Order: sequence, then C-alpha cells, then structure tokens
Amino acid sequence: MRIVVCLKYVSDPTSIEVDPLTGAIDPVRTLYMLNPADAAALEMALRLRVEGDSVLALTVGPPEAEAVLRDALAVGADRVLRLWDNARSYTKPPVTSVLLAAALRLENPPDLVLCGARSVDRGSGKLPALLGELLDWPVVTDVTHFELHGQRIQVQRRLARGARAEGEVTLPAVLGLEPGLARLRQASLPGLITAKRATIPVLHLAELGLSSQDLHFPAVTLHAVMPPRPRPRALFMPDSHLPAHERIAQIMSAGVSGKSGKVLEGGSADDMADAIIAFLQEQGFLESVT
Repeated sequence: MRIVVCLKYVSDPTSIEVDPLTGAIDPVRTLYMLNPADAAALEMALRLRVEGDSVLALTVGPPEAEAVLRDALAVGADRVLRLWDNARSYTKPPVTSVLLAAALRLENPPDLVLCGARSVDRGSGKLPALLGELLDWPVVTDVTHFELHGQRIQVQRRLARGARAEGEVTLPAVLGLEPGLARLRQASLPGLITAKRATIPVLHLAELGLSSQDLHFPAVTLHAVMPPRPRPRALFMPDSHLPAHERIAQIMSAGVSGKSGKVLEGGSADDMADAIIAFLQEQGFLESVT
C-alpha cells in the first residue's frame, strides 16, 4: 500500500511575540515546527506501514519548509518531496491543494492520503476537502479514530458538542486527522544524522505540469459588513366592503380590535351553558345548529 502524508511548516504559537507599540510580530523570535495534526498523520502512516508498503511525505513551502521533511525522514518515512512556486512567499489552501494534487498525479496513485484536520496558524481545515475534490476521492475530516480493513476504512469523526459519528469509506481516500489521534515517535540518532545529510527533492510548476494561471484564483473582497436588513413591517389595510366610519375606526385602531366579553350572572348551570354556547356562535367560534 502506498501512503502519502501532507505536512506543513508552521510557526510555534508559544514563540510569537508582539511589539506592544506597533503590534507587529517579531520574526526574529518566532520558531517554526511541524504542524501537530500533521505529526499525528505521519505517525499513523508509519503505524499502518507493513513490509512492501511505502510512506511518502509531501510539503508545500520555501526551502525553510524542508525541516519538516527531514523530521519525516528521521522517524522513518521512505521518501519526501517539496513542492513550491518561487514567485510566491506563501500559499493558501486552494493553491496548496492544486500543487499536491499535481504531484500525486505524477506519482503512482497512492492508496491513502493522510492530512492534519487543520493547522495551528490558519486553522481553516479546507485542505483535505479541496484535495479530495481535485482527486475525486472520498474525504473524511475531523477523524478521531480509524481502522483499515482491506480496501475499506472504518472511521470515527468528531461532531459538535462532543458527539461522534461512525462511517466507512473505500480506498483510495483522503483523511483529515485530529492532532490527538497519535503522538509522533522520537527519531533515533542515526535517523537524525541521515536526515540531516539527505538531499530533499523539489518540484516546481514546470515539473508539475502547471502554469501560473493554474494557481490563479479570484480573490473575494469584503467591501463592508452590514447588519441584516430588517424585515418590512406589514401595513394594515381596512376592509373595503365596510362603511366609511367603520373603515376609519379600523385605521385608527390599526386593525386591533378590542376585547369583547360578556358577564353572565345568576341562573342555573344549564342556562349559563346555553348562554356561553350562544355567545360563541355569535362570535363565529361555533356553527349555529338549526
């Protein structure tokens, strides 16, 4: 089985410091790391691998992003590959998914693609769904547990308010895994040394069979945020069949009729019941019986 893991090079939230005067982030103090959800996906790929299987780790990013690929090699990934467009300084999920899908089409089609459910820097969670759409594969996001049974995967995914849903998909498929699913193993010293000396292959747009136009997506511009339009108030119209003085009375009361009632005093219980029935018939609540 061929397993592909998508990794992302993200800033460590604990290392971000903001200038109190300008509000700018100090880039000198910012440290970078492997996205935690992607680390869980890498660990699950290594656990699934048996003899004859292969694990390929992909990332989209500048040369600095090779650090996460060296981490993947150190813990046991068979191959790594970096994808990038030198004309960019960063990529958004739609562009990232196009680059990843193009790279997967060049390779032998994998059986399973594992991604982190979301990243700690942007956290949109769009990548697994976009990648599945481009590959025309089934996608399951927010996966908290899964088991492989031949060509089928039984999955459990997180829902709102702590609920869980279970389902099953057929390979090939794309899974977006939660960060708590697994903890990435520690790399051995020989693995770290080998990964440090390894040459990381890179594919650019030309090698991926893409052009800059393939990565052009029209940006959505938010011009203003407006409150919801209030529901129009219904205007009262008097009954045109009524005389003029009654229509004027309806207009003056805005169509709200006063409460009408009748006080019954004395008499027997049967007489009181007959009076109530007669009153309801007069008001149209009961049909008159002839």
